[in-house]
Amino acid sequence: MAKRPGTAVPDMAAAGTDRACANPAGADRASLDRAGSDPANGGWAATTASVGRAVVRELSGAWRHRSRSAEEAALRQCSFLVDASMVLGTSLDPQRIVEMTAALAVPRLGSAAIVWLRGEGNSVPIAASSFLDPKAAGFVRAAFQIRPATVDQDIPPGSVVRTGQSYYVPKYTEKIVGKLFAREAYDRFWEFPSGPTITVPIHSRGRVLGALTVDRAGLEPFSALDIHLVEELARRGGAALDNAQLFRDVEESALTLQRSLLPAHPPALDGMEIAMEYRPGTAGTEVGGDLYDVIPLPGGRAGIAIGDVMGRGLHAAAVMGQLRAALRAYALEDWGPAELLARLDRVVDSLPGLQLATSMYAVYDPYSGRATIASAGHPPPLLLLPDEQPDYLVLEPGLPLGTGEADAFSETTITLPPGSALVLFTDGLVESRRRSLADGLEHLRSGLGDQVTRPRAARDLASSNGASSNGAASNEAADNEAADNEAADDGAAADVLPADTVAGAVAGGTGASGAAASGAAASGADADGTPVGGPAATAPASAVLPERRIRERRSGRDRRGGYRRSRTAGDRRRAGSFAARSWSGPDAVTWDGPGPIEETARTVLERCLLAAELPARTDDDIALLVLVTRPVRPPLIQLALPAVAASAGQARTSVRAALHDAGISSLDDAILLVSEVVTNAVLHARSDLVLRATLEPGRLRISVEDREGSALPRPGDESTDQIDAEHGWGLLLVEALAQAWGVETTPDGKRVWFEMEIPDEA
Repeated sequence: MAKRPGTAVPDMAAAGTDRACANPAGADRASLDRAGSDPANGGWAATTASVGRAVVRELSGAWRHRSRSAEEAALRQCSFLVDASMVLGTSLDPQRIVEMTAALAVPRLGSAAIVWLRGEGNSVPIAASSFLDPKAAGFVRAAFQIRPATVDQDIPPGSVVRTGQSYYVPKYTEKIVGKLFAREAYDRFWEFPSGPTITVPIHSRGRVLGALTVDRAGLEPFSALDIHLVEELARRGGAALDNAQLFRDVEESALTLQRSLLPAHPPALDGMEIAMEYRPGTAGTEVGGDLYDVIPLPGGRAGIAIGDVMGRGLHAAAVMGQLRAALRAYALEDWGPAELLARLDRVVDSLPGLQLATSMYAVYDPYSGRATIASAGHPPPLLLLPDEQPDYLVLEPGLPLGTGEADAFSETTITLPPGSALVLFTDGLVESRRRSLADGLEHLRSGLGDQVTRPRAARDLASSNGASSNGAASNEAADNEAADNEAADDGAAADVLPADTVAGAVAGGTGASGAAASGAAASGADADGTPVGGPAATAPASAVLPERRIRERRSGRDRRGGYRRSRTAGDRRRAGSFAARSWSGPDAVTWDGPGPIEETARTVLERCLLAAELPARTDDDIALLVLVTRPVRPPLIQLALPAVAASAGQARTSVRAALHDAGISSLDDAILLVSEVVTNAVLHARSDLVLRATLEPGRLRISVEDREGSALPRPGDESTDQIDAEHGWGLLLVEALAQAWGVETTPDGKRVWFEMEIPDEA
């Protein structure tokens, strides 16, 4: 403490000094206290500075705390929006996206969330909702079914959808509730807790798609950050929804085109069964250029075609449509396989751009059992003869269509006994990124061999045990169901038939009914043997059901299958994926006692799909067509005739007798046309002839086949501009009197045929 000169220090001060000296620390504290309490000596300034420093420290701590809280809140907000974007990006299904948008808002942003989408007219229906209270969810849905929301309303969601502006309701009033709900729901609304509600628009690319409503029942009001978070969620949901709707529009256009280009169902033809299936790939719009077709030809024949346009997408599908239309037109003109492919080659070569396609065309005659085939760079067909191992048919491969090589196609003629199967397919069945074409072809051949060997082995064992009298197709039940459960698009894991089922069927202790129940359990059939989703039969007690893999597959609704499979929530593949299957003929394999097992077209197709072991995701689409031959009615007459004039009279006599034996006596025109056709063949062919007459449903078919040249005659060739001509009138007469007629080539000549309608009184 300072002192002025001449000022005496009191004794107490001296005493204090003495005490300070005796206790220096205490003296220092006392001195500081006195100095701080003396304004004249700067004490107030020191005090203010000390307080200021304390306040700054407190404010700095509070600021740092608030800053950390704001950073954490912003981080949580960003994290939520990032997670929402990732979740919404996992699907391309519009309905799934609106459901996920509502689910993301609860409970993170509120206790209830509703997604509204603009519907037809002025309606704004509920598209999805998420509630913590299930009773409230049911009430809201029922209430808006009674009085749907519309865009004309001046309250949300209608006003939000109309204006595109957010609408905040801090508290529901009687006026707002009265506008929202009908009288029946007004009173009950107050039974549920309610709170502040925010409704924000769902928009994308300048269009308002709908609205998102978030409610907080009994919770704190929405802050500016909360409202911003709801708006951001709606914005992300709108972008995902718009993307999914665009994809849906593209896929529906592609699928509509694809379905229109595929035949609806194969024709029902005598002497053959047809089964065909198309499976799209799983990449992009899943549309490709694979095609198949079955064309009924004159004389009970059938033209079967398969092809693959190189490339994918709508362009490949459009080229495929043009190719199929041209193919069908040329087939109906009755061109042979090689000539038809040559004409298709010119069609593809004339298309703009570089277009290439592979194709195969075959003509099958059930009466002669012969099939004539030509290939244009297509994989070879698989031939399955009765009780033999499958093998590929050796053909001249030819060049793909579009190369401009018109002479690059040749024909191969084979004889198919009844019960044979000819399998035509595109490369998507056997080739993939993980499997070469050669390996895939061998895998399919060996796999199909294993598939057809099992029922044959079971048949042989059943026959050796004396069980051949137990009925048709009995031992084929579970194996046929295994074929019906082919490799699914969803990639279901393989199951193994339980060993006790096999043992029960072999032991025979349970009787036929017990074996039937076991077969039903293994195959997906009802206990009474009724098939569920595929062909089935009841297994005899002595039949052996070999162990095999059974893959989950769709249940066939009908014979024309556009079918859909459910997808997991995180699957980006479109939900509208389709595959088309159709067939003619029976569903199940038949076997009656000794002799070969009669595979149906459908079971052969399913065995091929099983043998191929398709992966869950395929890059290429698949077309598969199966022809199974069946015996036809024996002809009324089949007569070999020499190339002499007297053959016409012999033909008339033989046909008249055959018709009389068949109870047909009113076809005098047919006798006349037989004479004309035989005479025409004698004059122009000069070779041995074969006369054949067959009865078909409602008509009589007569053909004359020669073995001299393949030049096709036309009506009136020699009588044109010659009124007194003696020749050339025969085919004109056939054209005038026959219901249908035609000229077709054979491997060593030609065949002229005509059909006559059988009167009802016959």
